Amino acid sequence: MSDKLTYATKLMQINKTEKKLIFDYVKSAKKAVSISEIKVATDFQVDRRTVQRWLNSAAEQGLVLITGERKTRKYESSSDKIKPTFKFLEGLPSSKQQELLSMLRTIWTHNSTALEGNTLNLGETQFILNEGLTVSGKSLKDHKEVMGHATAIDLLYDIISNELTVNKIKQLHKAVQTDIVFDIDKPYGDFKVVPNGTYLLLDNNSRIYHAYSKPFDVPKLTSALVEYIESCKPKNISEAISMYATAHLIFGQIHPFWDGNGRIARLIANLILLRAGYAPLVIPATRRLEYITILSKYSAKYKAPKAGEALYHVGNELDDFIVFCEECYQDTIELIESIQ
Repeated sequence: MSDKLTYATKLMQINKTEKKLIFDYVKSAKKAVSISEIKVATDFQVDRRTVQRWLNSAAEQGLVLITGERKTRKYESSSDKIKPTFKFLEGLPSSKQQELLSMLRTIWTHNSTALEGNTLNLGETQFILNEGLTVSGKSLKDHKEVMGHATAIDLLYDIISNELTVNKIKQLHKAVQTDIVFDIDKPYGDFKVVPNGTYLLLDNNSRIYHAYSKPFDVPKLTSALVEYIESCKPKNISEAISMYATAHLIFGQIHPFWDGNGRIARLIANLILLRAGYAPLVIPATRRLEYITILSKYSAKYKAPKAGEALYHVGNELDDFIVFCEECYQDTIELIESIQ
């Protein structure tokens, strides 16, 4: 028995030393590093799964930030980063704050990807994000989408205390567009090069084609949208939601990328709420038809903007979308309160 205790004690001491070595390196690296890079730098002797478990646990405590997909996953110390603050988290213990942020990240990712046709349910999304493992019977594309969106949320959080730029929007596209297509007409992390549009289904069951902004106009229009978002200083949650709806609608009309526009629209529009200290607005996948219908009514009435034109139009269509967003936000808050 004594020998077993001695061995167990030595093993604990070794693990403690290895763990400190690993975390010291992650902190000193001043950048996101992979487990392979950590191995080269520290030559740790424990198995990689143990290291991954330590780092995942640290991430749950808010000590480490995780980005990237399973094979390209990287880890970065959060100690030197300016952590965003949210009014809805005030007064909660740090551990509870991290738990809520983690769950909110999962809920946001699940609903936003499901709106685009992802088939993973909430539980499966949580399993993939927390464990980094795959779900049997589900496509690789679905797995990549949720990992990419979760990574994009982390990138968005980094922008809260910094300036939003056109290049940062392109970085978000790289995050959500996890299926890299080697096609000159489908740029990865860059604006579209060919026109795009969609068929709108109207109330009378007729269909009309709606063209989004032309590729030539996209750079200037996106810069103008960035200026709009940077100018948003909401005084209350009502103003924040109105600005969210407007920014979302503008991005959707420009449709600057060949794919992934909906996810990015819902991400960057939430920057307005996050900067004001509010929880992000999550549009439930269960309201997908209503969501598409309201946006279609706006698109049916107004052509997508050209460079130099007004980015959006005030009217009943925009008001309807604002009301819809207010309802979705209330759903989000009730969900957060139920988790608390």
